[in-house]
Amino acid sequence: MYSLTQKIEYRLNRLAGRIMLKARKVTKPKSVNILGIQLPIPPNISRGPLEALYAGYYEASELKIMKTTLDIHDRVMELGTGLGLLASYCARKLGSEKVFTYEANPALESLIRQTFALNNVNPHLNICLLGETSGEQNFYVGKSFWSSSIIQRKSDDQVIKVPVIPFNQEIQRIDPTFLIIDIEGGEYELFQYANLHNVKKICIEIHSAIMGVEKTEFVQQKLAAQGFRLDRTKQYVNELFFYR
Repeated sequence: MYSLTQKIEYRLNRLAGRIMLKARKVTKPKSVNILGIQLPIPPNISRGPLEALYAGYYEASELKIMKTTLDIHDRVMELGTGLGLLASYCARKLGSEKVFTYEANPALESLIRQTFALNNVNPHLNICLLGETSGEQNFYVGKSFWSSSIIQRKSDDQVIKVPVIPFNQEIQRIDPTFLIIDIEGGEYELFQYANLHNVKKICIEIHSAIMGVEKTEFVQQKLAAQGFRLDRTKQYVNELFFYR
């Protein structure tokens, strides 16, 4: 359930987004500013992500969660860098040395580094998957970069081999307090083996449409089993904040 304030905020943001979208379709900017973070517009970007960037929706819900929950003493580990928006915000607030981000799609690396340069940050970036054990794994790259996943969603997805680093090994090495997860349905596999160690806060996008009800409930049960509670005051459609 959403509060009246959340509903009003959502409608106002959508109205503002439609206005920005119309304007930017005319001006075609090479970069956009989303809640203070500058992002480059990727070449040959598909319609959905382009409109999200133009309208200011791209990862805006996650960024709003981060702005109200990230503490100067946090240490951040992010799974699914995307274009680098959240990593850039965290690096600005905490310092680049306290932000570790992982992206499986090698085609995004140059864009991520452009985002970092635009925002004068340089967090630790790793182009790989995090999994249960080291090795390689198939990764399915969609026409829309944000739909790429370890799960094949469309028959024309491009299949690539991606190196895998053990998640629990990285958790022990980095010792993060804040975990950001946006891995397009891969969260079900992740929580089959994830030991969250000293993590106190999690911002996660739950992809129920990809996983289905049973796997979504499994993820939430695993979080609860490790002592995490959902903060419903910071809940958006699929973007959730858990803490312990």
